[in-house]
Amino acid sequence: MDEKLVLLAMEAINDSQKWSQVLAHMMMATGAKAAIITLRDGKTCQIVDDEALLTEYHSPLVCGFSIQAIAHYMQNLRTRDTWADVQCTHYPERPMLMSRVFDPASAPDQSFFDWVNAAGVTDTAVFELERMPGYWTACNLFLGPQSAAEKQAALDYAADNYCFLRKAWQTAQNMVHVEQARHAAFDQLARMSIAACITGPNGEVERSNALFDVLLSEGQVGTCGPKRRLLVPRAAQQHGAASWLASAASDTIEAKEPLDVWATPFSPDPLYRDQRAPSWIVTFGKKRDGVPCPLPLHEVALTAQERRLFDAVRAGATVAQAGEVIGVKRSRAFDIWAEIKQKLGIRNAHQIREQSTVSVAKAS
Repeated sequence: MDEKLVLLAMEAINDSQKWSQVLAHMMMATGAKAAIITLRDGKTCQIVDDEALLTEYHSPLVCGFSIQAIAHYMQNLRTRDTWADVQCTHYPERPMLMSRVFDPASAPDQSFFDWVNAAGVTDTAVFELERMPGYWTACNLFLGPQSAAEKQAALDYAADNYCFLRKAWQTAQNMVHVEQARHAAFDQLARMSIAACITGPNGEVERSNALFDVLLSEGQVGTCGPKRRLLVPRAAQQHGAASWLASAASDTIEAKEPLDVWATPFSPDPLYRDQRAPSWIVTFGKKRDGVPCPLPLHEVALTAQERRLFDAVRAGATVAQAGEVIGVKRSRAFDIWAEIKQKLGIRNAHQIREQSTVSVAKAS
């Protein structure tokens, strides 16, 4: 196995932009003129991060082709990729040379081969990276007019390393899915007006939403040290199995109202699930009538004046009427309302009047 390839692939697991380095190294090791990772869905053959290519004609999953060649492929050939069609028929789980299963001269449509020939390509070594219902992912090493021995050497290189590359690719995809799920959950917490942060295994704050940042700015939670370890009020009610949370309690932090703190573990690296300490999603709320509930956005993010105008509008007043209630001019009332809408992420008053789960803000 190629040790340099292993190191590059391990880096690409955590940073998808580094797949370009993996492909470039494989080209150097095999003498390939280009390399590409494609996704076949039964109708089209697409470069995996297709969206980026459509907008910029650049991808870490393409190496060796010019921007013009990539643009031509994306615009004209991805539904007419003859080699991709043949690969679907032969299921190249293990590396194979296309010249051994298909003669380009037999293709009725030569447009795809005109494209590869223009790039100096006469053959490709292809192997599968992942197969799932409805689509499969493959890596192609495009070879020039090499001798039979040189082509066989390239095929042997792919055969020696493809098992590892498959595992690396699938792990990288799992990492992407975990990250997407984490971001989705985090964004959902923000939409539900729940203050939250993501911490490392020992409570190091790695990411936070705007609601948490408000708690932090008001001194209701805190961080310490260069690693920004989370601090919560001593009186906070702690929930969850985070062993570090007890040591995060601090007498120097004092919430305006008693906080409830929930810590939920998740594994950021599926390759080492249950083998490494988890990261944590930490959420903050308070008890209302003895029942834990989220911290509504307007209770931590709005100024006293904004809360008063919010209350009036939510109760049914127009913005101008609400301005009269709190003693400001009409133009100032609309300025305040604009700030409220921006902070709450709402479009109009009707939206907040419909939200029965949002509690009425109390002017401080």
